[in-house]
Amino acid sequence: MENIPIQVKKAAAELIEAYGDSIVYIGEYSGCEAYLFQFPEDSSTGFPFVYLFGDNKVTEVSGGIALDIIDLLIKDYGE
Repeated sequence: MENIPIQVKKAAAELIEAYGDSIVYIGEYSGCEAYLFQFPEDSSTGFPFVYLFGDNKVTEVSGGIALDIIDLLIKDYGE
């Protein structure tokens, strides 16, 4: 498993507690490292959560913007 920054894991702590530690690096976006929280396949959830990590800060992104980021960085997402 990749080394996920502790700051990202702290930002996703509630999701990790509820669904397990399933964060993956998906690429670079706007000068930040982008990470995606992967929900278990059998869970019913809303929008995905993307975490942008840069300058030692984390920005959590969800909603349509998260989908746009994922679409840019992951070619086969949702297939």
